[in-house]
Amino acid sequence: MSLVENLYKKNIELQNKVSAEINKVNKGLSEKSISQLQTILKELDSMEKAKGLIISYPRIIIDSWDYSDLLGVELVELAEQYKKVSKY
Repeated sequence: MSLVENLYKKNIELQNKVSAEINKVNKGLSEKSISQLQTILKELDSMEKAKGLIISYPRIIIDSWDYSDLLGVELVELAEQYKKVSKY
């Protein structure tokens, strides 16, 4: 599987995880910001459709989420992979 295919697959997986986290917030089971999660979800959707976009969600995560948050770590790693793929 190519780097682009792996990126696409991971993006879809993380979109599902972010959607699940939004549901947890709505049920009172998570204290994350719903507006931050919605922004992240929109950017993931945009990343799926286009290369070379400037994405802001990593800064949101780095500035306001716990550094050990597993979802945050996965999202930041995806952003780094996306930057590498977008260079080509």
